Amino acid sequence: MEANIIFENVKAYDVIKWDVKLGETFKVELVNTPGIVRWFSDNDPVLAFSVEEGGTTSSVKATEKGTCEIQLQYEGSVIKTLQIEVYDNIAIALNPSAKAPTLK
Repeated sequence: MEANIIFENVKAYDVIKWDVKLGETFKVELVNTPGIVRWFSDNDPVLAFSVEEGGTTSSVKATEKGTCEIQLQYEGSVIKTLQIEVYDNIAIALNPSAKAPTLK
């Protein structure tokens, strides 16, 4: 089974771990599933996801900074684990810079 990640302008194939900016929305698409797959994340506040009927696609929103693990299960066994790290957009917006040091 493969997990494809779909953003507005990117589609990544067979991904198991990725970082996403806080507030981003994306889809996870499962390919070559053995049957109906169940999604578990222990009600983690880092991601809000809604699985579409059939269990092969989910819309996901990064709602809080942190790490989330999603377990994909089939017939009571974990068949794939996805790890998502949500980072804060403040660090991106700061854009720090420094000039060359000067002697005084």
